[in-house]
Amino acid sequence: MIGSAEMLSLPPRLEAATQARRHVRQKLVAWELDDLVDPVVLLTSEVVTNALLHAGTVITVAVRRDGQGVRVEVGDGSGVQPVQRRRSTTATTGRGVQLLESVSDGWGSTAAGEGKLVWFRVVSAKMWASSFSVVGWAEAEL
Repeated sequence: MIGSAEMLSLPPRLEAATQARRHVRQKLVAWELDDLVDPVVLLTSEVVTNALLHAGTVITVAVRRDGQGVRVEVGDGSGVQPVQRRRSTTATTGRGVQLLESVSDGWGSTAAGEGKLVWFRVVSAKMWASSFSVVGWAEAEL
């Protein structure tokens, strides 16, 4: 069962990712889910940063308990859905989808009004730091 979440609304400014990371970290620590802090904060930072870069609108962040794990939802005002794209190995951007697929236990994106909601779920740390590889990241973008 998915619990209720407090919605954090962030203006499209550089400090949005920092504020989102702080919000998510505080929730996970309060819920005593310390083993999930690193992967969830990493993914939150990635999705919020992409919302800032690609949408440039107000960003919403919600984090809630989801069974033994958590679900984070990031909303923005752009209707453009994240897709995996082919990138060169020297590109400095474009690996968000690969990161979501490698670290989360599931993710998706849905239309929300004129914008979208990108969500991900993390149930266990599943040795996340050693479970993904940069091989193939050239095809990913969020």
